[in-house]
Amino acid sequence: MNKRTRRAAAAVGLVALLSVAGAGIAQAGTTNKPYNTTVGPYNGSGYTEYQTQYTSGASAQLHSGTVGGVYKVDVRVDGYHIGTWTRNVTDNDSRLLNNDNPKGKSVRLHFSNDLDVSKAVQVTGTWRSN
Repeated sequence: MNKRTRRAAAAVGLVALLSVAGAGIAQAGTTNKPYNTTVGPYNGSGYTEYQTQYTSGASAQLHSGTVGGVYKVDVRVDGYHIGTWTRNVTDNDSRLLNNDNPKGKSVRLHFSNDLDVSKAVQVTGTWRSN
């Protein structure tokens, strides 16, 4: 292999590697990702990790696992645009969440409980931004 051929092969390999890596990042919001966060007492908040919005304006999907036993929490999408609250999420609950975020923006879920909840509530499940 001469010097010119090696450079061309290296360039093709680099382009292929970057294409594969970029595809994984762009599709992050199309896969259910687990969450496990604590929502503080007295109207406290808890947050998931960020995902990349894949489709502009697509509703986010939430599948709760546990919501601290007898408790309920509210949840909304938090990102470039803030979604409306979806109320009273309980154990083993599935919801579609209002999500007006444009493609490519980072979004996460924001959980909150009521003013009269005096204990921290652990919430777990999966979600995706779409």
